Amino acid sequence: AHPLAVSGVIVPVLFEALHSPEWRVKAASLDRLAQVAARAPVQISRLLPKIIPTVTDQIWDTKPQVTKSALAALLAVCNTNENPDIKPAIPAVVNAISKPADTYKAVEELMATTFVATVDASTLSILCPILSRGLKEKNAVRKRSCCVVIENMSRLVDSPNAVAPFGPLLVPELKKVVENVQFEDIRDVALSALQALTKALGHADVEAAMSAIMREEAEKAEAEQRRIEEALNEEKQADEERQKREEEERKQFREAMEAQRLLDKMALEEEEAKKEKEMLKKEAAKLSTKGIGGKCQGCGLKKCKKTCLFYSG
Repeated sequence: AHPLAVSGVIVPVLFEALHSPEWRVKAASLDRLAQVAARAPVQISRLLPKIIPTVTDQIWDTKPQVTKSALAALLAVCNTNENPDIKPAIPAVVNAISKPADTYKAVEELMATTFVATVDASTLSILCPILSRGLKEKNAVRKRSCCVVIENMSRLVDSPNAVAPFGPLLVPELKKVVENVQFEDIRDVALSALQALTKALGHADVEAAMSAIMREEAEKAEAEQRRIEEALNEEKQADEERQKREEEERKQFREAMEAQRLLDKMALEEEEAKKEKEMLKKEAAKLSTKGIGGKCQGCGLKKCKKTCLFYSG
């Protein structure tokens, strides 16, 4: 596969195959994705924000073959990330995605990481789902660990655009930790992480970040609502057109049946008229004095003699 075809052709086709009801198609698509990751790692790394959520959904497939292929594909695509700081933690992160109970093990791996390299969207797409899940755990100490990792990586984010898609995933959860955790030192760490993340998002303060996230979520909800309405309208129009077609077909069928009925009636009437004509002809032949050859049925001559009973002069 040509590397330039990865984003425009190969990955969209593989994503479409994942919607197949046949599990073998899904498994084959995931296997091909792992192969593409090995051959075009740079292109796949740039697409990780789209690839990781899609492949993660397949981990929970009912078929173990699909789950196995999804895990292998997820590890393969995550390994295309070029950030050297998180390379050692990638296996633990992928394992935690498939086993939520191991989330804290992955966070511990990240806690041991010293972030030096720039954190881009590809790196964030690997880390943020695990960190968001860690912030939702009941254990306050584990929440603190997630906050430390978020603060460390937020200081090295290369641009607000890189972290923007993950703001709705982390900011609300960090705000809950700041407001609800009873330990002051953990709240302070969470607040520091929230401020670092807010700065990475390009906002002046937390409230501005929350407002922007809420506005973005509202826009997404409106866009989704419009999409649903458009889909419903298209479906309604398709139903109306189908009903029109069916009505037109029924009308044509009725007209064809009526025309056939009339033809059958005309043929029957013609046949009856023909039979009646033949019958009249036979009756006339019975009453006639002449036979078929034109000879008299009494004397056998074409012109009767005076002695013939049928002589008419």
